Amino acid sequence: MKKNLFLGVAISALAIAPFSASAEALVVGVKAEISAADPHVLFGPNRDIGGQVYEPLFGTDNAQNPVPGIVTEWTAIEPTVYEFHLRDDVEFSDGKPLTSEDVKFSIERAQNLDAPRTFKTYLSDIEEIEIVDDTTFRIHTTAPTAILVNNLATVGLVSSTSAVDATEEDFVSGNAAVGTGPYLWSEWIAGDHVTLTANPNYWGDAPEFDQITYRFISNDSTRAAALLSGDVDVIDAVSPTIVSRIEETEGFEVYSGTSYMLFYVGLNQHADENQYVTDKDGNVIPNPFKDQRVREAVSKLVNRDLIADRVMEGFATPAGQFVPEGMSGHIASLTALEYDPAGAKALLSQAGYPEGFNLTIQCTADRYMNDGKVCQALGQLLSAGGIATEVQTIPSSAYFGRASTGGPNGEPEFAFFTVGFGAANGVADAALSALAMTYDKEAGTGANNRARYSNPQVDALSNEARSENDPEKRQALLSEAQTIAIGEQAIVPIHFLNSIWAAREGIVVTPRTDGFTRDSNVDLAK
Repeated sequence: MKKNLFLGVAISALAIAPFSASAEALVVGVKAEISAADPHVLFGPNRDIGGQVYEPLFGTDNAQNPVPGIVTEWTAIEPTVYEFHLRDDVEFSDGKPLTSEDVKFSIERAQNLDAPRTFKTYLSDIEEIEIVDDTTFRIHTTAPTAILVNNLATVGLVSSTSAVDATEEDFVSGNAAVGTGPYLWSEWIAGDHVTLTANPNYWGDAPEFDQITYRFISNDSTRAAALLSGDVDVIDAVSPTIVSRIEETEGFEVYSGTSYMLFYVGLNQHADENQYVTDKDGNVIPNPFKDQRVREAVSKLVNRDLIADRVMEGFATPAGQFVPEGMSGHIASLTALEYDPAGAKALLSQAGYPEGFNLTIQCTADRYMNDGKVCQALGQLLSAGGIATEVQTIPSSAYFGRASTGGPNGEPEFAFFTVGFGAANGVADAALSALAMTYDKEAGTGANNRARYSNPQVDALSNEARSENDPEKRQALLSEAQTIAIGEQAIVPIHFLNSIWAAREGIVVTPRTDGFTRDSNVDLAK
């Protein structure tokens, strides 16, 4: 039978097998391993797991909307000055009261951390944190910002005492792992699992479980087998090809909901040449992706409907922009280019490639749902359209470093690559800033812009939208910026992933748009 759920659907099998998990422990099989224990290293799995140890100032509901949390009241006292009031009963796990000094320390640390992926994109508007008293602080911004609260909901708080000069090793060992969240950092065995234990002094509602263990099981079939055998209680990122197998097994349920995760193609627009683009004889040629016509041809060669329906088996929505329907900044009229091999061939000929060229594309096969299969499908579609394509799948542990800084001079390495991006703050501004604004490490823009697309008009419109509080004017600015960026193929959107979980009898999962699997959205059946 089917049951309607907020943001999703639960597909039930006959549930008669006994439930083995208890309120004391939950074991979750997850596809992606965390990349760091430091909560200010930005990566989806890090936020998922670590966000239960290091709370942000605001929480989010299952649709990414900010909700009050550690901050109880806030107001704009000037166009660029915002005042916040903290709860007075929040303590870190070591017993130290949370104060404005910890907030200031945490935000400044996240702004200045030197890491491959950081929260700088979300904090670039913040110029100064002013401490008024222990529970009151003010944030001064470089300009009025409509999304400050959304951005503050992304960054975890650390102790200004325990995290001073803390290294990654200090967080791994637990020496600096002091947060205010419902769980405590217990153990990370790289390649195997992370274990969290309930924080007995948590200021909010008591955690549902005494312990949560996240086991890293990248292989989809192995993860499903672990669930069906009783080794784990819940799994995430269920492959569409495995859904029916789980549905047909007594005692298990599948949950699915729309995700904010955009799966897209990046095309190298900065290198004069790239080793992965050659002529038919294997000689490196001038980079064709600097030509917008070639980028548009690539987009026209992507059959998004086929990929969503067949490769993803209906668990994806074809994408033509940065955020899905329902999220702030979505544009109803902005749709993907139609699959048009003849039109792509004409564009390639106009650009000087009537016979196409040779291309090696790089993708992960262990990070996103069916990412390896989608990569193979993209290779076949490009080859059929005249771009002879070889597919390389790379473990995500090595992939992202190479995609970001693997070139000979520390620049992005690949010519054509696939990546996922979810707007952590729930608004289109984040995707625009990270994926389409000019890469500027100091300004914190273009943090995920590995293609190095750059258009000053997009930069100006994006910045203006961030400062515009009038909803209609703000939406108009976002629409114009996104339309230009997508029209020039800053990225080539493929689809928005569904998040799919499966759980044994007695566990209920409420889907979240961010795909997280947390105490807050995993419950014992009542």
